[in-house]
Amino acid sequence: MHRNKFLILVVVFLLVGLVACSSNPAPPEDVNASKSGPFIIKVGHAAAKDHFGQKTFEKFKELVEKNSDGNITVEIHPAGELGGEREMLEMLLLGDLTMMAPASAPLDAASKYMAIWDLPYLFKDAETAHKVLDGEVGQFVLDSLSDKGLVGLVYWENGFRHLTNNIKPVSTVQDMAGLKMRTLENPMQIKSWSLTGAQATPIAFTKLYDALKDHVVDAQETPLSLMYSMKFYEVQKYLTLTGHTYSPWPVVINKKFYDGLPTNLQKVVMDAAVEAREYNRELSKEDEVKALELLKQQGMSVTVLSDSQKEEFKGAMNEIYTDVKAEIGDELYNKLMAEINDK
Repeated sequence: MHRNKFLILVVVFLLVGLVACSSNPAPPEDVNASKSGPFIIKVGHAAAKDHFGQKTFEKFKELVEKNSDGNITVEIHPAGELGGEREMLEMLLLGDLTMMAPASAPLDAASKYMAIWDLPYLFKDAETAHKVLDGEVGQFVLDSLSDKGLVGLVYWENGFRHLTNNIKPVSTVQDMAGLKMRTLENPMQIKSWSLTGAQATPIAFTKLYDALKDHVVDAQETPLSLMYSMKFYEVQKYLTLTGHTYSPWPVVINKKFYDGLPTNLQKVVMDAAVEAREYNRELSKEDEVKALELLKQQGMSVTVLSDSQKEEFKGAMNEIYTDVKAEIGDELYNKLMAEINDK
């Protein structure tokens, strides 16, 4: 079923690309001059209403509505009420949704370059991630979405991802053997966790709590703030602070809608996305500390990995680096590594 949904999404992207290639739109100046508004930005996201993702969108809404003098209204649909991220992405492409900030993994169907953000242990800390995401490589990846009917604005943040399960404490790769592991709906994620010995199963985030509760899967990996806001502590006992992946939220908007905005309102939207980014990253930093303490208070048993143990996990998944390099090409891969190592 998940494979069928993935194929449907790929077909949607291809159709959007064909329409874009076959049409001859007027120059942006002419299009913008003919639009007067008011405009509605319909936003969807999968995070809980009390998660900082909702607060980030509320900040974006406040900035856009104020700075557009009421010419743009932002409607926010939280907690997956419009569906999972792949379903919302299909809506975005078809124009039934205007904007979203999904995990990077679902966007791999739009751009193969999105795969780089899911490389295990790519970034040592948030500061390095911010530098790369806001730099040349990050912008290149956002720009690569344009021929699929999307405009990549900026990267917001979900935080570093960690592992939970309901079977046993996990401190080594050997402990992963046989664990039924939920992954993102992404081939690279499935392979990454399969390489550790886990039985990897892609499940939509909106269905994850029930899958854990009903023992469809034993384990999952998300940032700490999502673990707490989604109450995974009710169905998971063991938390391992793997910090295996930094999870960005690429902020994407329907290209037809964005191109149809007057130039001054395009700037309002972009500026609001940038300002909300800084707000989002501060919230993420604060929430990570709070969420860990709250998860402990809820009775979760916490395992902290040493640097050598993290290296063991990275080594088990290292084949993914070879795959991604072959997919995106040496030039971009080498530029990515240079930006990461640039002091």
